[in-house]
Amino acid sequence: MRRTIAAITSAGLCCLAFALGSATAADGPKTAKTTYQEHVAPIFRTRCGSCHNQDKQKGGLNLDNYGAAMQGGSSGKVVEPGDPDSSTIFLVVSHKEEPKMPPNSPRIPDAELETIRKWIEGGALESSGSVAMVKARPKFEFKLDAASMGKPKGEPAMPQGVLTEPFVPNARPGAVVAMAASPWAPLAAIAGHKQVLLYRTTDNHLVGVLPFPEGLIYTLKFSRSGDLLLSGGGRGGQSGVAVAWDVKKGTRVFEVGKEYDIVLAADITPDQSQVALGGPGKVVRIYNTADGSLVAEMRKHTEWITAVEYSPDGVLLATGDRNNGLIVWEARTAREYFDLRGHQAAISDVSWRLDSNVLASSSEDGSIRLWEMENGNNIKTIGAHGGGTLSVRFGKDGRLLSAGRDRVARIWDANGNKQRDLEPFSDLALEAVFTQDESRVIAADWTGEIRVYDSKDGKRLANLAVNPRPIAVRLEQTNQALAVAKSEADALSRQFAQLQADAQTRAKAVEAAQLKVGAADKVVSERGKAVAAAEQVLKARQATLEEIRATTRAAEQLEASTTAAVQAAEKSAASAATAEKAANDALIAARTAIKKAVAEKSAHDPALARATTALDAARTPAEISRASSELSRIAQRSVELAQAVTAACDAETKALQVLEQAQKAKTAAPSVANDSRLKAKAVSLAVQSARDKAARAEQDRAAAEKIANEARAAHQAAMASLAAAKKENDQALAQKAVAEKSLADRKPAVDAALARANALQAEAAALAVEKKQLNASGGLATAAKPAA
Repeated sequence: MRRTIAAITSAGLCCLAFALGSATAADGPKTAKTTYQEHVAPIFRTRCGSCHNQDKQKGGLNLDNYGAAMQGGSSGKVVEPGDPDSSTIFLVVSHKEEPKMPPNSPRIPDAELETIRKWIEGGALESSGSVAMVKARPKFEFKLDAASMGKPKGEPAMPQGVLTEPFVPNARPGAVVAMAASPWAPLAAIAGHKQVLLYRTTDNHLVGVLPFPEGLIYTLKFSRSGDLLLSGGGRGGQSGVAVAWDVKKGTRVFEVGKEYDIVLAADITPDQSQVALGGPGKVVRIYNTADGSLVAEMRKHTEWITAVEYSPDGVLLATGDRNNGLIVWEARTAREYFDLRGHQAAISDVSWRLDSNVLASSSEDGSIRLWEMENGNNIKTIGAHGGGTLSVRFGKDGRLLSAGRDRVARIWDANGNKQRDLEPFSDLALEAVFTQDESRVIAADWTGEIRVYDSKDGKRLANLAVNPRPIAVRLEQTNQALAVAKSEADALSRQFAQLQADAQTRAKAVEAAQLKVGAADKVVSERGKAVAAAEQVLKARQATLEEIRATTRAAEQLEASTTAAVQAAEKSAASAATAEKAANDALIAARTAIKKAVAEKSAHDPALARATTALDAARTPAEISRASSELSRIAQRSVELAQAVTAACDAETKALQVLEQAQKAKTAAPSVANDSRLKAKAVSLAVQSARDKAARAEQDRAAAEKIANEARAAHQAAMASLAAAKKENDQALAQKAVAEKSLADRKPAVDAALARANALQAEAAALAVEKKQLNASGGLATAAKPAA
């Protein structure tokens, strides 16, 4: 968080680093007592003598002799006889607190620590002949174990059996200049006239009054554990004191200060061992809570001290004055740590963020400044309130709450940005605090008006009284209010009972309607299944019908083709006879042509012979030419006649082939025709069968369609019944909703009336008990004295 604070350096104990070699303390003769001379002095000389001796007294501490060691250093005693855990010398050499001694070195051996512890625990004796002077322990354990600081174990402290009788019952409302909220419990403390008022913040109920007869109260602070409440005040120019109460019991546990002027600001350390306070005397004083002894004084301030607060970790102490002085001190040594300069007018308040890293300060200059504790720099300046900021508080989540002369309390986010303005007061807003869970804000002004706000939406929830009436008066008022509240609660309860009966009737109607809907829905489901089954059957019948129709069409097509085949066969038989006759005629014609061609060729052959002979006989060219020409002509004719014979022979061969084919066709035609007729007959029978099946399938499909239509009609009827049942159910639900809304609308009023009546009854009972206690004490509320 910050540089390690040499919290004890000014108190001495700043030993030089010693050699790492084992330097054991001289073991004196075994005695029943552990003494300085025989056991502790050798350890101090070995471990601390280089820094804390007669010639070199760092921090004003000399451990060379018993008297000097018991006197302590410049910041006070370092040995508390009988209490090692409160003795600074033991805490730092055992490394339980900073700065760990000797510096930059391991802790001294456990045997030597145990010797020092036994010496202090035994009364810090000088020699074996000394008598122990152990400091008496207070009955109230002020100092807390460091491990237990913060939220306490178990339930946070709340007043138990603390009287609420005003110490000054007739006080007029006045400016509320001090206010505090418990860090863990729903409890707020408000400074009244010579008394502190304790309010429970969950119901804004007064749960205790703590008398402060010493005068006016100017400051209130809960301890970090919430177990103690510290107040500071007094009479101007005459006296001042800081008083702490046990929150649960309402009893005083200590008083410190005895100042000659009022205490304007005070705070208690997180371990509850010390109280710092200040006022018009310009001096910050620190007192021991166990015996009230003065521990330290800081005299740097030049004006009245107006603000004092310890950091949550207890390491630092912040103080502010009326002359814009703002100083941070080392809490244990009282040495100055930072002098924070920046404000231009009086410091009105200071508050630490929960992690102790940031300090918030408010001033009459109107600003809030945030300071980091690493280097003491101003990291944020907020123009918070015109005319002057009078109060500032950090919430646990880092938000800020402030109040000022502009009559407004404001909430700021963790970055210093304004979140919300709360409802303005009629006069200066003096104080504002978050409750323990930060769900509410309590703020007060110069006139004594105290308001409770919802921190989320800024809505005002209640007002608290700064001058509560006496118990007897409040008891009478409470009994009167209780009678009225009971009457109102009874009337509302009767009306509520009627509404409940109506709601129950409507609920039963809804149940009946829902049963109808359920039954109708079941019928719809069953009918729907029947429709699905019927449609499935219809679909199957339709598929069968289509299949049969396809078969029938195929049979009919086959029948047509077989009929055509029969006709073709019969036609083929007729054609075969005709073809046979034509083939015979062609054969006869071919043979006739052969005979004719052979005859013509035979008749022409002698002429060819003669022409050949004539050519042979020709002698002259003319004769040879004539004979050759004639022979050529006759030979040409002979070739033509030979070709005619060949053609006639070919025609005969072809005619024979055709005749053979025609005869075969004629022979086969009756068989083909007969086969076609038989096939046609079989196909005709198959067609008729298919048509019969199609007719039956059509009847089956029609029957299935009829069943499906009947199922659909039944399903539609069931759907209509379901719709009617749902409509009836919707109407019943609407009526039930109206009844329940009426019930719900009326319930808060009934609950509030009953709660008010119960609260008033409890308050009346508590006030009656308090009245008896008050009467038993003589009828006077007296200031509780510190525990013995």
